[in-house]
Amino acid sequence: MPQEEVKVYHRCKIKKARDVGFDGYCGIDVLPDESLHHVLSFLPAREAVQTCVLARRWRHLWRSVPALRITSGPRWEWITQQEFDDLNTFMTNLLRERDLNAPLDVCELIINPFENVVKETEILKIRTWIQQALLCKAQTLRILFDEPDYSSLMLWHLHLVSHYLTTLELKCVRLGNDFLDFSSCLTLKNLRMNLCYIWSEKISSQSLKLLTIIHCWFRDHKRTRISAPNLVWLELSNNHRKTPILESMPSLVKAFVRLRDCLDHCGKEEFGGLCSKNDCINCVHNSEKHQGCVLLNGLSQAERLELVAGPGTFIFKRDLMWHPTFSKLKTLLLNEWCVSLDFCALICFLRHTPVLEKLTLQLCQAPDNWVKPRGKYVPSKEPFASKKLRVIEVKCEKFDVRVHQISRILSIYNTYLEKVTIECSERCSECYSFQKNDDLLW
Repeated sequence: MPQEEVKVYHRCKIKKARDVGFDGYCGIDVLPDESLHHVLSFLPAREAVQTCVLARRWRHLWRSVPALRITSGPRWEWITQQEFDDLNTFMTNLLRERDLNAPLDVCELIINPFENVVKETEILKIRTWIQQALLCKAQTLRILFDEPDYSSLMLWHLHLVSHYLTTLELKCVRLGNDFLDFSSCLTLKNLRMNLCYIWSEKISSQSLKLLTIIHCWFRDHKRTRISAPNLVWLELSNNHRKTPILESMPSLVKAFVRLRDCLDHCGKEEFGGLCSKNDCINCVHNSEKHQGCVLLNGLSQAERLELVAGPGTFIFKRDLMWHPTFSKLKTLLLNEWCVSLDFCALICFLRHTPVLEKLTLQLCQAPDNWVKPRGKYVPSKEPFASKKLRVIEVKCEKFDVRVHQISRILSIYNTYLEKVTIECSERCSECYSFQKNDDLLW
């Protein structure tokens, strides 16, 4: 009797599945193709292809999976020549057999460090994979190279062409002029570069909306220019060598710039220290001063800015010599670089921000050689530009003479303030709103 009940139940279940149009399928097979494609999109490409042996219905599902996740092996393990050749064969067959009419939302290429020196033939094969992925109409392309030597994967002469690519993420690759010219990627919106070597005269895109460059190496003999007139969001953080030049960005809404470990450094700017470099470009080679702003002109249309610099970095202060006006700026965050040399940088900002509403100053503890203002402070006749500045926050590790001077300056120049908050806490100068994105490794 129990066996008959089981048989009856099983037949009813099959009949019910047939009634909804799945030809006797049960379990996961009851799901439509779109749902199975979504499940397969989370698997590495090799595993997704291997599902073709599960049943007749699964034989061709892998050809239309909306995400290709290519890995060369377990992470952090070296890849041998034989393993790379096997991967190349797999990639060739995978991209050749894929249904070209199926949408490709994501193509992710993760390559392990090579056991031996990377050969030019191997680089050419990787470039071919990238071009084939774009021919498959990939919308998001990730090229992630897990190599300690950040200059090993060279994409010098690869020019991307796509009418579908919207997001490009790069890690540990070496990039040249051809690659960073996105004039043939008319739908590109989001570009993220991490630990890359940027050996290019210019990064240009007319369509780009979001740009993130963190822990990258720029050129040391000439500044790279960034041209992205439709950019709305920018992050430049902890990059090396020469700071890039930002061209006009009239659509910019939010930007975070952190300058540390770059070549734009001078001992005279370090809270009163002395410069010990005979060839310091801040003290000797002044020709760059006549070339205009490096950063602040490009940032002048932003509504929200966070400008952070390490001790001795002079780019922000040099740019202020040109007196750029931040006509849309409502929220501004600065750290201790703006309060050295008699607070000139801070005052200059407040004179050229006509609609500023909130100012945040985050100060680390002042070093022993910090230059204190001499004599009695005499205010200028020129008032602050903004009559909307109501809230000022000063976050510091210790209430010192700088905080006292800031309070005096603000009270002299601005009579519209409603709230001044002073908060003392350890490591306060490291807690920026963009901090959570800074150490992101893809």
